[in-house]
Amino acid sequence: MQDHLTKQVERMPGEAINSEWYTEPLTWQNVDPTTHPFDDGQVLDVVREVVSAPDPEAGRARGLWSAKSVARGLAEHYGVWASGWAWEIDESPDSGAVIRELPAGGDGADGLDQQAQRYASALLQWRVWLEELAVAFTQFAPRTEAGEDEVQAVRERAVAPLVTLVVARTGAGETWRAVCARVLAWYLESTGMTPDAAEDLADDVVDSEFESWIAPDEGAVARAREAIGERGA
Repeated sequence: MQDHLTKQVERMPGEAINSEWYTEPLTWQNVDPTTHPFDDGQVLDVVREVVSAPDPEAGRARGLWSAKSVARGLAEHYGVWASGWAWEIDESPDSGAVIRELPAGGDGADGLDQQAQRYASALLQWRVWLEELAVAFTQFAPRTEAGEDEVQAVRERAVAPLVTLVVARTGAGETWRAVCARVLAWYLESTGMTPDAAEDLADDVVDSEFESWIAPDEGAVARAREAIGERGA
């Protein structure tokens, strides 16, 4: 599913996608808002500082170079969770992305403040999404002392509400399945599955049962629920 997410990153003309800067994965442990405090009242000031700072490789202001550079700057300030929005932006109404509406960006040095407004909006929308997920995951968290059968049953019950949440957020547009796979993987990780196993299972289920542009029907969700419930804790 990573290809669907990566292609949404905004970049300057001629700039190749390169994820080598991205040293930490976007696991739930790294993005869980309950363990990563955030003061939204300071965000615009922080983003203004980041977009005005020079990119360490290009020498130009990050806001004039690329969204990737801005994301890296925000990750350096807040932690890796603050870079995740860069893979979730596509302003086409039918894109299926998490973030589809942003203020207009400006061009040149005079447009840095508009860039700051734009990236601050992206970061805030991303944070709200993570907080919504954290609430949902808490609602379907297995008991600490739960055995394997109970954990599997709880995971099964979580699938339909989480898929519904993703569909509502993305409109089941073109790339909604990538968002869904990530959300399911994060949830599975939050219940004790390793990040790699969670990602593999979520990708397999979403690829097998769901389609782009189409909100899944009850049958598809039921099959996804069963597939996830069958995997051991």
